[in-house]
Amino acid sequence: MKNFFFLLGLTFFSLSATAGDLSEQDAGTFVVLNQQRAPTDMFYRLSKTGGKWVMEGKKPGASWANISCDSGCEYRVSSESEIQSFFPPDWRANSTISCIQNMAQAFCRYTSNQDPTKGGHVIIALVTGRPIPIFVRRVPS
Repeated sequence: MKNFFFLLGLTFFSLSATAGDLSEQDAGTFVVLNQQRAPTDMFYRLSKTGGKWVMEGKKPGASWANISCDSGCEYRVSSESEIQSFFPPDWRANSTISCIQNMAQAFCRYTSNQDPTKGGHVIIALVTGRPIPIFVRRVPS
């Protein structure tokens, strides 16, 4: 019985590390950052329409284009094991992470466990065989 409560506690602790699904507060326009974390001229825009998350992309000189998957691969909440596969152990240990994903990419919010005012968003490319982070920063709409 003692082991049961220990395992139950571990499960709760693991789930709390990723608690808090994305909300409308996570919606917005984001600029893609380069390797030096400087803004580029590529943008993503995340919104929620009719209860479904929609991702749009904007290349230089182009209009916004829906880059969400076709019907059947809408965004869904990422599982704990999926989130573990997206981020290295030190990120998971030091941050609270929540993600949504489809078959092509995940959109994640992370918040520092030491300072809840610090955090941000990252897009994880999933079509490359291994998760590749694409760092983004929210910009005014």
